[in-house]
Amino acid sequence: MAGTAAKALLGLGLLLVLLGLTVLRNPPAEGPHGSLPTPPSSTPAAAAGPPATLGSTTTVSLSPFQQAKADRGYLAVEAAVDVLRVYDHVPPGSTLTHTFPRKGYLGVPATFWAIDEAVDNQGRTWYRIYLPVRPNGSTGWVRSSDVTTLQLANDLRVDLSDHRLDLYERGVKVRSYPIGVGKGETPSPLGEFYITIKMKPPRPNTVYGVLAMGISGYSETLTDWPGGGQVGIHGTNDPSSIGKDVSAGCIRLRNEDILELSNFVPLGTPVFIQE
Repeated sequence: MAGTAAKALLGLGLLLVLLGLTVLRNPPAEGPHGSLPTPPSSTPAAAAGPPATLGSTTTVSLSPFQQAKADRGYLAVEAAVDVLRVYDHVPPGSTLTHTFPRKGYLGVPATFWAIDEAVDNQGRTWYRIYLPVRPNGSTGWVRSSDVTTLQLANDLRVDLSDHRLDLYERGVKVRSYPIGVGKGETPSPLGEFYITIKMKPPRPNTVYGVLAMGISGYSETLTDWPGGGQVGIHGTNDPSSIGKDVSAGCIRLRNEDILELSNFVPLGTPVFIQE
């Protein structure tokens, strides 16, 4: 029987002190530069002379996953059924490995980063997704009919050695922030993850600062914390810790930086962490 992974959607391993927090929903999709108005066209509505003759054209319809890749972005998927079933591979012969409720802890939608797609022998489309469970890097397959999709333009790239977090928009770096990272005995995990939850703690003067975002990665050394040791990206009440190896694995930003960053990273946004 597949294990239910609802608690993994919250994580952070730290939320015993976050009672009464506010959950943040996904903002409308928009790049860091905002949306620019389209100037009025100076081309006349109808040009003089006979109409042009058009040759035959073929329109190729892209899937949401293909379109996201073509736009140099990413695809997030959100559960659209009460119980989202995850399988080890595309049928036939697939095995159920995990289940997730449509709404997790605090009513947060079950959201995932889709990294591949395939079509089974019955013509049904499936998405391969990263899972917010141990071990880090776990994946599974879900039916496209069981989820809704959201195209994302941005990703986060964390460089632990340089104590820097960069925000990229369609492959172009647009912002950079100094960070604090995991210390020697509790290092920040390396790999590819995504944002699973965004919360405002009720008291901004705690170690989490004014805002915390959970990611799908877990500490490689801490397993007995509440939530299993899920890692987060959050603010801090100690700005002097930025630029240092100080945390239990989480990524720390200055409060003003985490508030700004949150505007550009909906649930499902990829997070790449490297040395």
